[in-house]
Amino acid sequence: MKTLKVCTALAAMVCMTGEAFAGSRCVRQEEMTALRVAAIQQQLMVAALSCNEISRYNKFVVSYRRELLVSDDTLKRFFKRTTGGVAAYHAFKTKLANQSSLRSIGNSGSYCREAEDAFDVALNSDSHSLGEFAAGRRVMLDVRYSSCGRSRSMHTASVR
Repeated sequence: MKTLKVCTALAAMVCMTGEAFAGSRCVRQEEMTALRVAAIQQQLMVAALSCNEISRYNKFVVSYRRELLVSDDTLKRFFKRTTGGVAAYHAFKTKLANQSSLRSIGNSGSYCREAEDAFDVALNSDSHSLGEFAAGRRVMLDVRYSSCGRSRSMHTASVR
C-alpha cells in the first residue's frame, strides 16, 4: 500500500512538472510579435548593407527606436523563459541575419525590391505601430513552440 502511494505521488509530480515545462515552452502573442519584429529588423539590416539602404535603415531604427527596444526586451525575456538564457537570444538573432544574408545572395534583385517595399511602408506611414507593421510583412521564422492557450503547433518555416 505504501509503495502504491509513493508511486502515485511520483507520477503526479512528473505530470505537474511536465505541464509546467510545456507551459513555459509556448509563445505568447507579444513574444510572437517580438520574434516577427526581430526577423524584419534583421532582414532590413541585411538590406542596408546588401542593397545600399543604410540611410533608410538608420531612419527605420530611429523612427521605431522605443518600440524596437521594448520588442528586444520581450524577446530576451522569451528566451530566458523558454531556453534559459541570452545565448539563445544571440544565436536566434545571428541565425536570422545569416538566413537573410543567404536570401540576399541567392536573389539580390528580389531581396532588394522586397526591402525597398518594406522601407516604404515602414517609413511612410504614421498610422501603424511596429507590431502592426511586422504583422503585415512576410517573415522567415522557424518557430518550434506552440501558442500559449492553444494546442495547435506554430512550427513553420515561413510565417505571414
